[in-house]
Amino acid sequence: MTPPRLLIVDDQPDNLDVLVTFLAESNLQLAIATSGEEALELAAEMPPQLVLLDVMMPGINGFETCKRLKQLPGCQQLPVIFLSALSDPDSRVKGFAAGGIDYISKPLHRQEVLARIQAQLTIQQQQQELQRRNQQLEELNRELQQQIDRRQRAEAELTLSQTTLSALTQQEARRWGLDAFVGQSSRILALLEQLRNLQQAPDTNVLVLGESGTGKELVSRAIHYGSQRSDKPFIAVNCAAIPAELADAEFFGHSKGAYTGAVSDRIGYFEQANGGTLFLDEIGDMPLTLQTKLLRVLEDGLVTPIGSQRQKRVDVRVVAATNVNLLQRVQQQQFRQDLYYRLTGYRLELPALRQRSSDIALLTQHFIEQLSQQMRRAAPRISQQALDALSRYHFPGNVRELRNMIEFALIACRDQCIDLPQLHFAEPLDASLPEPAATTVATSPAVIPPTPLNPVSNDEQQLLAYVRQHGRIDNTSAQQLLQVDHSRASYLLKKLYKEGQLQKQGERRWSYYQLPE
Repeated sequence: MTPPRLLIVDDQPDNLDVLVTFLAESNLQLAIATSGEEALELAAEMPPQLVLLDVMMPGINGFETCKRLKQLPGCQQLPVIFLSALSDPDSRVKGFAAGGIDYISKPLHRQEVLARIQAQLTIQQQQQELQRRNQQLEELNRELQQQIDRRQRAEAELTLSQTTLSALTQQEARRWGLDAFVGQSSRILALLEQLRNLQQAPDTNVLVLGESGTGKELVSRAIHYGSQRSDKPFIAVNCAAIPAELADAEFFGHSKGAYTGAVSDRIGYFEQANGGTLFLDEIGDMPLTLQTKLLRVLEDGLVTPIGSQRQKRVDVRVVAATNVNLLQRVQQQQFRQDLYYRLTGYRLELPALRQRSSDIALLTQHFIEQLSQQMRRAAPRISQQALDALSRYHFPGNVRELRNMIEFALIACRDQCIDLPQLHFAEPLDASLPEPAATTVATSPAVIPPTPLNPVSNDEQQLLAYVRQHGRIDNTSAQQLLQVDHSRASYLLKKLYKEGQLQKQGERRWSYYQLPE
């Protein structure tokens, strides 16, 4: 470290010699001035750390020199020790008033001079050290305040995020909650009661059975968003849409480099749904090999990503859905019996729309209002004739088909009353039901009833006759026409396709058949 710089100011050479001799062995840089004016010049060039200042000098005296020294840049806190033969109280008071910090009377004594110098240098060092530590504390305080500010911002953002998440969850709860099930029939009221019970059992796996379009995913979301798991993920998976070769990676994940194309780690469906609900739609189409692995996860709650040796524990409620007869699949050894019972902690059967026809009017009005709002138009009226026709229709596509029909009608009616011409029936009206009684509503154009199917001798001829009349047929329509299950309808349609009598369009659940061109 650079030695402290000491400025000695005295107009007497003898006094200067004495002081220099006193300080010869001290670790100090000495600067000498013989007048107050010279002292000011030296201090302006290089401020000292301490000044020994004689009082009685020609020109400006020590008191005035001290005052002017304190006015120089960087010298406001400069310690000044006066040296004087004047030892009376008045002279001392004048010295302290001028800015001096100590006063040594002449004749000078070596030990006293050294002690007074050392005391002031020590005080100065302590002040500098205190100042340095204060600066460190101020810097630490600034850093701490910055951390507090960052944390407060993070907490504010987290609060906002949680508020947003809560609002989204509430929106989802309203969207998928029990109030979304429109109807007053005994079947729908019984279903609502079962849903309320399931919402109070958040760890019970559920098997949802029902025809296509009855709202199996809607029911599954209601089970999730009404339960204690509502703030955790709801992951929906269509089992029929997953290629068999990718099923393991999709469900259980994989680690980077596990196989060609695995360029990064992947989180599987079970981990994505951890803490929440995994909805497995069309569970009946799951391959047997994957069924075995699914059963193991349901039993021990552990998943092992492909290429990894580390097992991960997951807490997932599984809600599975299908429109096929799973017990029949079990008997045909196409579905594992133990998996069936593991999934069926509770079995929920959804009624077809034709089984709760008293709800059709309420659902129709609900869809008119909902879709009109989405289209940003006023909700039109629907005629009694149109409502009666809807009540007589058997709805092979169930609630989904009704919604699509209303959407079509809203576009076709051009903000006018929805009447029979705007209803697009995919199949003939059920002729076994009686015509509705006459009403007092305004008359609508007459509707030509559909041509009934000619009697046929077997199932295949009925299917071909249906396609000739309607232009197309899918598995659901075939089941309704022949009153058979999914497997039988699929077999007959594929047989006619292989024989070249029908042409297939689309894949899996979206497939349908037409006559060859």
